[in-house]
Amino acid sequence: MGKKIEVALIGVGHLGRLHAEKLCELPQADLRAIVDINKERLKEVKKYLWNRYGKQVKVAQTLKEVLNEASAFIVATPTVTHFKIAKEILLAGKALFLEKPIAHHLGEAEELVQIAERKGLPFQVGYIERFQSAVQKLLKKVKKPLFIEAHRLNSFVERNLDIDVILDLMIHDLDLVLLLKKGEEIDFIHAVGAPLFTAKPDIVNARIVFKDGTTCNLTSSRVSLTRQRKFRVFEKGVYHSVDTLEKTLLEIKPKKRQKDFSVKQEKFSEDDPLKEELKAFLKAILEKKEVSPSGKEALSALKLAFTIKEEVEKNLRNLTLP
Repeated sequence: MGKKIEVALIGVGHLGRLHAEKLCELPQADLRAIVDINKERLKEVKKYLWNRYGKQVKVAQTLKEVLNEASAFIVATPTVTHFKIAKEILLAGKALFLEKPIAHHLGEAEELVQIAERKGLPFQVGYIERFQSAVQKLLKKVKKPLFIEAHRLNSFVERNLDIDVILDLMIHDLDLVLLLKKGEEIDFIHAVGAPLFTAKPDIVNARIVFKDGTTCNLTSSRVSLTRQRKFRVFEKGVYHSVDTLEKTLLEIKPKKRQKDFSVKQEKFSEDDPLKEELKAFLKAILEKKEVSPSGKEALSALKLAFTIKEEVEKNLRNLTLP
């Protein structure tokens, strides 16, 4: 058996529990400890991991209790806690996988990146869409996008309500847009949104226009009646459509004479992007390579998210209510 990385998981709520499962399935990981402020949740997850995987883990309610238990840490806690937890982990000299967004203040996110770079530590951010097979294939296919459209819609759930829908959902599409338009300068942004169930914007539409003319229309909602995860890229003579719920990639080409389309579909039924991103994190540590996306790389989408957030808030203030 190859070398394993000793791992501690901070936060075992809905997403954290999924992380725990994947870590138990990965041969590169030795999950040593789980941490959560909820005692009952800790007990339940510990029992589940033993019953399903035969994995015995230490449980703790504070990070301090497990800092010496592992060399790598996975953080899947609410965003408002990210800075304090991540900073303690990085200052202790440990590798870090931090769920997106890095932090709910840009200055805090930049400080975490600076600490990781100063100490030469692996610091990966959980932009899971990068690890969807359909998305990876799309990124290889697209050459010169003219128009990008994304719909990321959720029904309302009592999770991630410490942040708005931009940092919660739209940030994934912002990351993909920036990957497709790497190095291109943005000309202008117009964004509108509305708070419906919370005090923060729960639905947002952003229009981003790059200086080379590429236009992006992104909509994210956590108050929709149905779920949707669609990302479309239009080029001259072809467009690609990814559906990460259906795990499909469509390539659609117009047949001008017939006034019709040719449609090629690829399906990625066995895809497990969460497992793949954790595997990539552990592999980078073992092979002493750069993680991707690193904290520094992830900052680009976060900065854009905060710009859109400011635009939405400005438009909300200017709105004249009857």
